[in-house]
Amino acid sequence: MPIGLVRVTNVHPMALHEITFTSHNDRDTIHGWIYQPVRPARGVVHLIHGLGEHSRRYLHLITVLLDAGFVVAADDHAGHGKTAAESGIWADSGDDGAETAVADEQILRSRVRNLYPDLPYIVFGHSWGSMIARPLAARLGDDLAGLILCGIAAQIPGADAFDRTKIAAEPDRAAPADLTYVGTLFDGFVSRYGDGAGPTDWVARSPEVVADHAVDPLNNVGAPMSVRFLQGFVELYDRANSDEWYTSIRPDLPVLILAGDQDPVTNYGEGAYHVANTLVATGHPNVRARVYSGFRHEVHNEPEIRDDVEAEVVAFAEGVCGE
Repeated sequence: MPIGLVRVTNVHPMALHEITFTSHNDRDTIHGWIYQPVRPARGVVHLIHGLGEHSRRYLHLITVLLDAGFVVAADDHAGHGKTAAESGIWADSGDDGAETAVADEQILRSRVRNLYPDLPYIVFGHSWGSMIARPLAARLGDDLAGLILCGIAAQIPGADAFDRTKIAAEPDRAAPADLTYVGTLFDGFVSRYGDGAGPTDWVARSPEVVADHAVDPLNNVGAPMSVRFLQGFVELYDRANSDEWYTSIRPDLPVLILAGDQDPVTNYGEGAYHVANTLVATGHPNVRARVYSGFRHEVHNEPEIRDDVEAEVVAFAEGVCGE
């Protein structure tokens, strides 16, 4: 079954608020959802999805968090998911994509805070979402109880080699980016998986997850990314991985890092360890990194370890809520 049409079993009753708001780019109407548990809520988990996908791909994790008593908030970013399906604009988020990605999550956070002003607030970002989550964490300051970085984007060789000057000089900002830019960014992503590897086999070890990812109608992996979107993506990657980021978050912020050691987005686990070790070295002692041996990018979707990953997320969320 395509993940866009996912069936989640054992779903407990919940209240669901579907919301919309105007994007920071003043063009898109962002579609978001606030999932509320029936039992008294103990905290909020703000979920930020990755590149080329949408937030309903996290329904299994969302259900687990609801069952544990957490409110979950998520949206489909500009150029993605239902937001793009309604606007007809895919893989583009306007002139300042880096700022739009972060500012839109600040808007969602303000909507959640109107409903739950006092609950502990946790941000979960996967992949591109982990890049968005890092500057967002700095902006939230004391109003952030914990930060979870899943499939963390760090030390990606193609991103580090990307020609920032050349793409900044491209005259037609909204045009589809030349495929050489995309090829550089994702260079070598399936090189470890054998001769028969497909272009998105880096997503997961499970063939079923990869197949679902490919046919999901709200994913946009095949959509051509605009010049300005790619430039904004790399700018945000640079911000999230800069030396300045480590000193921009408060020293006592709890951080959980989750990754697979066969995931090119986290440089096969090395990026996850680098971020964790740098956090500790810069005075952030409350850091836990879990790198799963043999698994690829979507550790939260891999059937073999999904329950374990979800248990890590729930235990972390409970811990930062003082339980």
